[in-house]
Amino acid sequence: MILAVVDDLMVGLRIEEAARAIGRNAEAVSSGGEARQRLRSSTVEGLVVDLATPQLNLDDLVREASGAGAWLIAFYPHVNVELRRAAERAGVERVYPRSRFLRDLPNLLLERLEKRR
Repeated sequence: MILAVVDDLMVGLRIEEAARAIGRNAEAVSSGGEARQRLRSSTVEGLVVDLATPQLNLDDLVREASGAGAWLIAFYPHVNVELRRAAERAGVERVYPRSRFLRDLPNLLLERLEKRR
């Protein structure tokens, strides 16, 4: 399963649809705390994170994802470059501006899934 941490319902739906289009299930949660709990209790193969999610605590989320063996993709509003920098410092390998992320979403998910094989 792919887990999406987003506080925007429409973005969550787009991620779920993109995952279905490539044969995977996805579920959206609205907080980093809920995502960390799911990483501990479910089989999560990948995590998609909206860096603009309030009270995210990205360092803890990256640590939990790594411990669960899940890959991580993050996106941010293009006007907030500091969010990108913070994600890179936290160890997120794939960080995209929101517009590119949404435009290329199915391909980005597929790329991460294929890299894991």
